[in-house]
Order: sequence, then C-alpha cells, then structure tokens
Amino acid sequence: MARPRAPLSAALLAAGWLASCREGGEPGADSSGAGDPRPPWQQIDRPSLAACGICHVEVYDEWEESLHHRAWTNGNVRSETDDFAQAACRPCHSPMAVLVSGLDRRPEYRDFNQPDGVHCLSCHGLADGVAAARTIADAPCRPRFSPDLLRAESCWPCHEPTHKAFSEYATSDAKAIGLRCADCHMPQCRDRPGRSHASNGGLNAEFVKRALAWQCQRVGGEVVVTLRNRTGHKFPGEIPSRVFQVKVAADDGEPQYATLRKPGKTETRADDRLGVNETRVLRFPVAASAREVRVSLLFKPFPLLPDEEAFLLGEWSEPPR
Repeated sequence: MARPRAPLSAALLAAGWLASCREGGEPGADSSGAGDPRPPWQQIDRPSLAACGICHVEVYDEWEESLHHRAWTNGNVRSETDDFAQAACRPCHSPMAVLVSGLDRRPEYRDFNQPDGVHCLSCHGLADGVAAARTIADAPCRPRFSPDLLRAESCWPCHEPTHKAFSEYATSDAKAIGLRCADCHMPQCRDRPGRSHASNGGLNAEFVKRALAWQCQRVGGEVVVTLRNRTGHKFPGEIPSRVFQVKVAADDGEPQYATLRKPGKTETRADDRLGVNETRVLRFPVAASAREVRVSLLFKPFPLLPDEEAFLLGEWSEPPR
C-alpha cells in the first residue's frame, strides 16, 4: 500500500507557513515557532519539522522514516552504545552542521534536540544559508548551490572515523566510475525534483537486493555459490547488526549456513564480510542422493530475526521451481 505523501501535521504546518508568508510574516513566524525571528539556517535547535519541514513537506516525510532521523533514538544504537555512555558516538548521532565544521573531521556534537538525530541542517546548514542543489535568491531559507553537498566527502565526518566506509569506497569500482555515495543512497526522485531522503539502506529490502550479483550451481557433491559485492563498501555495511546468510538445504535435512557480518566491539570473530569489489566462492557439501537442493540468500537487518522475516535477496533450487 502506498505511503501518504505527507503527514497531516507537516501539511498543516506547511499551510500555516504559507499563510504567514502571504501575510508578510518573517522566516520562523509560523504556527509552530511562535514568532522565532531567526533565519531557518540558525534553527537546528528546533525540530526538523519546524525548521525545514514546513516548506519541504515531501522531503521531510521521507527523512522522518529514515535512519538519519532515528540516529539518536534507534534501539539497536542505544543498546550498542550503552545509551550513548560511549561519548565518542554522540557527535555522529546528533551532529551540528558538517559543512560548517569541515568535511575532514568528526562533526561537532549537538547536545540539544538529540531526538532529531541527523537534523536537516546537519547536512544542509551553512553559516549564512542552506546548502542546496540550486540557488534561489528570494527563498526564505536562502538556498545556495553547494558542490560539497553531493560530494562523497560530505559523508566522511560520520561514516569514516569509526566505520571506515569512506576508506572502503576510495578503493571501489563505484568511485572509479564516478559514482558518489548519494548516487546510490539518495537517488534522483522520479515524481518530483531533487533526491530521495528516504531509507535507502539496510532497512530497505529492494535497495539491499541491488548489493549482490550471484549464481549457484551443483557440481558433483557440492553446491557452489558465487557472490559478487556490487556496493562501494563492504557488505553487509558498517554495523554489526546487519547479517547476511547463505542458507543451503537438501531435501528435508538440517540446513547449512554461511554467516557474514561485522563483529561487535567485544567479539573476537573475524570480519568476514564481502570486501570491496570482492567475488567470493562458497562451497557446501551435499549428498549425491539429495533430490532437491535449495539455496536462499538472506539479509537480516537485526541479527536475531528468524529466517522467515529476513529479506530474501535471492533463491535457487535444483531441480528449478
């Protein structure tokens, strides 16, 4: 079922903002801001809905469902960081504007309005306006074309210092052919100008399916599964809660598994994820008498999900179904 294009709250706020603009209201003088006199780019202390969503309703609606929004409130993150007792994790999960602090260092920690996670202005905020894909001189938020906004380096402050995703990308085929992080994770929208701000990552099954090229065959007493990492980083990416499994079942016997994931901070297991540009061949012994062999490629956004709730990235059987 299609998701509504905008929450009612955002639509009502947008209507209030437009009304205030028509009446000559100043930026910030809308129904949610009680006459805040500051320009929008200074309002990172206010919820993204009030600071930005009142005009950018569709973009806000997408961002609201994303992991960027839930960077501070996500249960897995809070568990892994002991409710952010690990202070080094805080700046990336509640950052100030990275274009202001610099793209070659960790963000500055925003010790207020943390529930908004990666606020709109964390990525778009400038000292005197808003970084955008184009300049609109008379718009209230003073959007200004900024080439840094879509550069892969704009992801460096949060995704490199701890997770090393940018170092991985730097050696990838994606970078070699000119693809940037945003080209995959923030694709151009089909139904409106601009790029998607939705959850184009590990919680989006259709998005994850694009991560792999694969094939299976039965050769003698083995099932041979060949995997090719098509992303610009390791797969699964970045965090230990993402799990990829190859499941091989023969007739009604117990299935065999190969599990690939990043180890947690206290684990001693190897990081056995698919490397950048890697092609890996996995072999599973199968009895010659087996009539049917089934292979399922499973992605689990959370490690304890049962198989039936995992994203099914592909399946194969012999004889074919």
